[in-house]
Amino acid sequence: MKIGNFILTLVIAAVFTGCNKSSQNTENKDDADAIYFGGDIITMEGDSISYAEAIAVKNGLITFVGSRSEAEKLKGDSTVMTDLQGKTLIPGFLDAHSHYINSLLVANQCNLYAPPSGTGKDVESIVAALKKFADEKEIPKGELITGYGYDENVMPDGKLLNRDDLDKAFPDNPVRVDHVSMHGCVLNSKAMEMYGINSNTVTPPGGVIVRKPGTNEPYGLIMETAFLPIFEKSDPMTPSQEIEWTKAGQMLYAQSGITTAQEGATHLSQLQIIKRAADAKANIIDVIAYPFITDVDKILEVFPQSGWGKYDNGFKIGGVKITIDGSPQGKTAYFSTPYLTGGPGGEKNWNGELTFPQDMVNGMVKKVYEMNVPLLLHCNGDASIDAFLTAYEFARNGDYSKPWNVTTIHSQFMRKDQMPKFIKYNVRPSFYTLHTYYFYEAHLKNRGFDQAQYISPMRDAIDIGMKPTNHTDFVVAPLDQMMMLWSAVNRISRAGAESGPDQKITPYEGLQAITINVAAQYNEYSSKGSLKKGKRADLVILDANPLKVEPLKIKDIKIEETIKDGKSIYKKD
Repeated sequence: MKIGNFILTLVIAAVFTGCNKSSQNTENKDDADAIYFGGDIITMEGDSISYAEAIAVKNGLITFVGSRSEAEKLKGDSTVMTDLQGKTLIPGFLDAHSHYINSLLVANQCNLYAPPSGTGKDVESIVAALKKFADEKEIPKGELITGYGYDENVMPDGKLLNRDDLDKAFPDNPVRVDHVSMHGCVLNSKAMEMYGINSNTVTPPGGVIVRKPGTNEPYGLIMETAFLPIFEKSDPMTPSQEIEWTKAGQMLYAQSGITTAQEGATHLSQLQIIKRAADAKANIIDVIAYPFITDVDKILEVFPQSGWGKYDNGFKIGGVKITIDGSPQGKTAYFSTPYLTGGPGGEKNWNGELTFPQDMVNGMVKKVYEMNVPLLLHCNGDASIDAFLTAYEFARNGDYSKPWNVTTIHSQFMRKDQMPKFIKYNVRPSFYTLHTYYFYEAHLKNRGFDQAQYISPMRDAIDIGMKPTNHTDFVVAPLDQMMMLWSAVNRISRAGAESGPDQKITPYEGLQAITINVAAQYNEYSSKGSLKKGKRADLVILDANPLKVEPLKIKDIKIEETIKDGKSIYKKD
């Protein structure tokens, strides 16, 4: 009897042990991979500020947002408990517009931004920087030397960079200096030979070729449609370079807290590079590409539309990009009134002009509408915004019932009377408030006080009901989300002038424009842009809270760590 009871006890114990193990396994499956606590956690949920004590992450997703005591119930043996130690955690920044493909190249190019972002304050400093770069990179004779960030608006005494300056300094190398707008460049003689540009080259409609005074020789800036053939030509990368440069370029974004980047005007060859790198699993962030309208047909032959809008190894095609005017600092944006300083080639009564005729713009916009994919449309000057609205109305032909995701890129000189149509048509502007710092003085000179004060009118746009986004347009301006936020909140120019103080927005509104509003722009509202259960664990840790510091100190906030799908991809130092 005792032996029977003993055996029965063993059986019962085994059953209960098995049940306990089964119960324990059930609990373990919910254990978090990481729990973050101990700092300001801004959820970015809703139009008013909300904080959480803790968030939990598992398998690349946010599994809990709320109190620390509830979060700790998800703590298991392998859970990483991350004490923020007073730092601030927010959703990863979403890049509303940049030219991602250029990030792969800038590591091999010379930074010629004007101070404080670079040393290109005059022609002499530009030439000196190019020489130093060529020496450090040991660039041999005959090989192309490339710089980026040239801004003629800050050149003193009206002395602009020209072909003779570059020929004198670099008689044995082709040299290409890209304009800060990314809509043009200055070439020396050998580079002109390389790109097939000479005195017989006809300036195309919508283009600018500055000629040497008294001759037909190209001499300085080559802009807009005249620049497109140059822009489209690039030396092919080797397979190893595609991987190496992809990782280096994406790290530039990660260092800025950006977890999703945009390639904002993609040609077929560039799209293929991005796709090959993604297939090789080189991506550490997500990349969204927008094929340029002139390449769409041949891109569709290689990338059928059925595959658009879906991520594959961190890459997706998001829609189509159309550009219909140039840049205001390059004096190629299209306005309803003339520039006060004439055109880039000395033209009188110069309003700028559309990149393509209105009828062609109408057809392009209608084509994208009929494709039923999102549209990014570059329009800077107020007349180009009018042209966009005309094309939009043409494409829809009076029927506005079907939703269509449309974002106007830059939208810098939007007039207040144009805003009601943006509301009526549910069109989103992506503004460019960095111009209030970098280019305010140029706009003041070229466009006058009233228009310069009203660039990127975010306050009025938000007050009328829009949900705008904000962007760097990298490489036109540096990747610096805190500087961009600072510019939207403070609107102070490089020279210290107020750049439209009535258009300042709050720091929280500024954060919305680089997080949750961008998620809506990308049709990713349900997966990115805020800290919410079920969304992707794309996070950034800051060394201070931009909602609590003195507004003028926002630009000094540092990115401490960037986390993509729950994995750390960048840590400061």
